[in-house]
Parts: sequence; structure tokens; C-alpha cells
Amino acid sequence: MTTGICRGVALVMALTAPALAQPAGGAAKAPVSKGTAKAGKVAKVAKVDVPPELIAALSAPDPEAGEKAAEALGASTSPAAHEALLDALALGLPPAVAVPAMTALGAHPAPSDVVALKRYAGHHTPGVRIAALATLAMYPDPVAHAAIVAGLHDPVGMVRTAAAGAAGRGRVKAAIEPLFVLLAKGEDSSARALAVLADPDLARKVADQLGKVPDPTLALALGAILKRTDFGPDEARVEIVRAIAKIQDPSAISALTDYLDSSPKSPPRPSRGEAQMVVEARLGGGR
Repeated sequence: MTTGICRGVALVMALTAPALAQPAGGAAKAPVSKGTAKAGKVAKVAKVDVPPELIAALSAPDPEAGEKAAEALGASTSPAAHEALLDALALGLPPAVAVPAMTALGAHPAPSDVVALKRYAGHHTPGVRIAALATLAMYPDPVAHAAIVAGLHDPVGMVRTAAAGAAGRGRVKAAIEPLFVLLAKGEDSSARALAVLADPDLARKVADQLGKVPDPTLALALGAILKRTDFGPDEARVEIVRAIAKIQDPSAISALTDYLDSSPKSPPRPSRGEAQMVVEARLGGGR
């Protein structure tokens, strides 16, 4: 059971594969165009191309068989496969099967998934909550976002880490304030999530946490912002470099060094030049 949960948590998005194509009989009952008839036929095929034994395996006594069935259904593009996963989750699945089933839903997200995923985000098993939160990151839905925010208050650290990761991936703006609370507690996952969410204004708010947040955690957040290729303009990067320079912990120099190593030397960037000067002044040597 533990192996199934771990595999499901690690696999945030299952690989997709074409659905099986089988001919289906039956003529349209109403006059339709040739194109419409063809589309209707494809939809009908999608409803019957999932082997019944695969659906039955989801609720089989053998968790390993259920896990494999969930993964196979997630790899299918058939709407019937998606419905089978939702139905099984609604009826209730053991953790070893629920985890891959939720991950499988995320391979082809649909609005109707959110209700089931929210339910499992409150499951008594931490690994199930982690899988639900990781999958909820793929849904731009207020209910999904609310569940992710709730996960930031979970008593289990690993679940809060999953919620922070989901907040970053899902660009959940409502998570910003709770993430600052976790940042003050030194939770690195919140630093990474805020770095993903940060625009120049939010980056300044993060920088203003000097003295309120453990130095290594603050350096991690600011360094991650600095390394983002989509963060800018460069004037905003200069502000981040200067904020990192105020941190006395060695992690500050590590953050600036990482920026120097990951950013291009040309065309010249004022932020890179300033980072270079800070590193040289702190270390007493050149790079």
C-alpha cells in the first residue's frame, strides 16, 4: 500500500495515450451533416472502448490490480475512462488505489473532477491528501484553490509542502498570505511557492521580511525569484540582489552565486554586475 501511495504522489500527471478505436454500429436518429455524424460516432466509440474488467479492477480486493487499472485508465483519452475513475472515487477507494486514480484524473482535467478531489483533500491518510492537493493544482477553479489554501493549514508538514507546491503551480493568489505565515516559520516550500507567484510588488514584500523570517529561508525565496527567467524588468532584479546582500547568513552568497551561474553573461545585466560585486566583496575574490 505504501508503494502505491508514493508512486501516486510522485506522478503528478500521468502520461497520455490514444484511446482504442473500434467501429460502432447504429445510425443517427435525426438528419445531421456528414461531419456531425462522424463526430457523434467517435463520441459513441469513446463510451464503449474501455474494457469492463479494467473498470472492475479499480474496486478489486487486490490494491496492486487497482493501481494498475487506475494508471491505464488515466492513459486513455476516452471519456468513459475518466467517468470510471470519477465513479470509483465517488464510491470510495483505498489509499493505494485512490492516489493513482486522482493522479489519473489530472491527465485529462475536467471541471467535474474538483468535487471528488476536494473530498479526498480532507482524507484521514496524509498520502491521499498530498495526491489530491497535487492534482488540484491543475484546476483553475475557486473550489480547488480554496482546498489548496486549506491544505496550507494542515497539521502534517508533508501535506503543507504539497499544498505550497500546488499553490505555486496553480498560481493560487489566495494562498499568498498563508504562505507568508509559513515563510515566517522557516518552511522552505513556502519560499519556493512565493518565488513562483512573485511579481515585482510581491518580491518587494518578500524582501521586506528581513528580520521576520529565518535568513536561509528568506535567501532561498529571493534567490529563487532572481533565477526566474520570466521575472523582470532588470531593475526589479537589482532590488532583489540588494535585498539578498543585506542577509548576513552564508545562504545569501549561495543565492547570488547560483544566480551568476545560471544567468547569461551577455548581454550585460546591471543585476548580474551588482551580484558579482556583492559576491566578490563578501568572499574577497573574483569569479
